[in-house]
Amino acid sequence: MQPTPATDHALHKLLPIDDDEKILCVYKHHWFAYVTSWVVGIMIAILILGVAIALVMYGSNDSSIANYKGQILAGAIALAIVVVAGSLVPVYLRAQEQVVLTEEALLQVLQPSLFANKIDQLGLQHISDVSVTQDFFGSIFGYGTVHVETPGEQDNFDFLVVPDPHQMARQISQAHENYNAALMGGRMPTTLGNGGWQGKNTQNMQIDPEQYQQFLQFQQMMAEQQKQSGKDQ
Repeated sequence: MQPTPATDHALHKLLPIDDDEKILCVYKHHWFAYVTSWVVGIMIAILILGVAIALVMYGSNDSSIANYKGQILAGAIALAIVVVAGSLVPVYLRAQEQVVLTEEALLQVLQPSLFANKIDQLGLQHISDVSVTQDFFGSIFGYGTVHVETPGEQDNFDFLVVPDPHQMARQISQAHENYNAALMGGRMPTTLGNGGWQGKNTQNMQIDPEQYQQFLQFQQMMAEQQKQSGKDQ
């Protein structure tokens, strides 16, 4: 998706990009990446409660258990709440992760822990191929993994559980092609997919006609001298 002005401003402060470098698209994880964390937490909580209930019901003949039924259930409920609340941590970390496509680079913002983040940057000129893989659930729910391959010994990029991965791959490929075309033409692209170009640090080369004529005359004089030298020999 294209960033809002507020998001654009925040990303320019966060990422190692120039102030005038345009952000083309921002990609977040698919909702399925968050649901899986919730499901695991809820299943563990249900398991804890089930064990506690079974222990209280079938261990009632044991006096040591019968005397602590309330404490066992209260402890199980408290532990289940802690587990469900703890599942919010990976959800939060995932929500902070994003992939940012600019007119010059591809950046991946990772959140490995609550107090640390990591930013990987890849120049568009270093992209050699972009591909997409989807598993069974990815095909059903519309998410997948985008693989960005780089030449040589550079690390490849893998963007996991992203929505509409084929569209993301097309946009990255188009930005890569636009960047290469801009380098060859001496200009930089600032738009994606709208067919337009806006100059960035663009300087048009202008040739003085008089100087060009003098250059042609000089070339002709040198050619005649070489020809005359060949005849003298």
